[in-house]
Amino acid sequence: MMGFRRLRLGALLAFVPALISAQNATANVTAASTLFLEETETQFSVNVANNSDDVNIFFTSPAYSWVGVGFGEKMEDSLMLIMYPNAHGDNVTISPRIGSKQSEPSFSSSISIDILPGTTINDSMLILNARCRNCRNFLDPKSSAQPMIYAFGPGNRLVSDSPSANLKRHIAYGHFTMDMVTATGLGGVPAKSNAMYGVSIAGEMTRDHDRANHAHAIVGCLALFVLWPLNVIFAGFFKNIKVHVIVSVVMVGFLVVSYTLGGVVSGEYIRSKAFNTPHQILAFVSLFPLLLTAILPLPSLVRILPRLRTLHTPLVSATFLFLVLTGGLGLHLSNQARPIILAYTAISIAVFLFNTLLQSCIRRRGSAYARAHNRQRLEEEEGEDDKVVMLGTMAESRTDSVASLRTPAGYGGVPYGNGYGSAEFGAHGQEQQQQRSPSRTNGLYGGGTMPGPQYMLNMHPGVPVQVNRM
Repeated sequence: MMGFRRLRLGALLAFVPALISAQNATANVTAASTLFLEETETQFSVNVANNSDDVNIFFTSPAYSWVGVGFGEKMEDSLMLIMYPNAHGDNVTISPRIGSKQSEPSFSSSISIDILPGTTINDSMLILNARCRNCRNFLDPKSSAQPMIYAFGPGNRLVSDSPSANLKRHIAYGHFTMDMVTATGLGGVPAKSNAMYGVSIAGEMTRDHDRANHAHAIVGCLALFVLWPLNVIFAGFFKNIKVHVIVSVVMVGFLVVSYTLGGVVSGEYIRSKAFNTPHQILAFVSLFPLLLTAILPLPSLVRILPRLRTLHTPLVSATFLFLVLTGGLGLHLSNQARPIILAYTAISIAVFLFNTLLQSCIRRRGSAYARAHNRQRLEEEEGEDDKVVMLGTMAESRTDSVASLRTPAGYGGVPYGNGYGSAEFGAHGQEQQQQRSPSRTNGLYGGGTMPGPQYMLNMHPGVPVQVNRM
């Protein structure tokens, strides 16, 4: 009996260490609340240390352009942890930023984050183990529903060692709440998990679109690469100058819309808020030749300074060149992919060569409107010359007629109606020139081309003529 009791006591003593070890293991499990998005295999876990002011973080996600999580209900004034690959693409860059209203969050150097062992890029997955020294100022450790947000950058990859690298607008975002009471416990980095714990998703993931930026680029390209060459064609080959004016107004309207959208987009990013980037500076410079191109053909200015008309075509080419360079710098500013930049460059060169060749051809042969205008002007001048010649001839005819009436004419100085001769023939039958007038002067008829009655009497001296009946 005593042996049996000793055996049971020994077994119990052997079990106690195992029980204590299991209890210690359970106590050593790191408290955490975990967000897991199955669609992207993104995990974000938080541990609030109860023995320090530290907040421990485990963050993993596919290597998108960037991925971020924020402590707050909205971006404005919330702490955001942005993660993206480093410059070599073999490790992670973590960037603590403070969000602002509807714009890119700015890097905050006051937030201290320690990168812990285990941080790496493995199988195209960003893995971050980190400790934030002063993140508790942006969360409520006693809240069971701490508001949180998350966001994903676009597909083109961002690689940088700088925590203040330029970010492109997110393509998707969402909201959730996190139980910080559940996350509070012994400090430590949470473990990897694919289960949601202490987290409630607030709605579905929202797809985002950068419509203003896209519209800014598309409207500008339509003005440069579609309307601009069409306007050159209309100016050179259409006789109606109103078509060229209308297309010019439409094209300027497109550029105004593009400039306005560019101003809206500039306010969304840190790098462009001050309007001091090369893209923006050259855009403002391009306004000067564009304005001159629009006002130089005005008739009031041309009448004052006719030579201003010759500056129109060079200013058109200079404005196009400035605007194309502005667009290229805009693509660089927005971190567009290389194929897009190459395609833009090729189209710009092709359209510039087309415009240059077409303008050279128009300059050599003249525009259709100029040719038609000159032809009409010449016809009007010829018509005026014909009128002047006709009026001059009529005036000379009147002068000669008056002179003929004032000079007596007849046979040997004898007036008409003497019965001896005609005014057309002299004493020797020689032909004499006579100027006639259709008017009746001094009782004489037949001053014009038709002979008068006295002339008929002289032609037929044997025939009685009753002059009083005429």
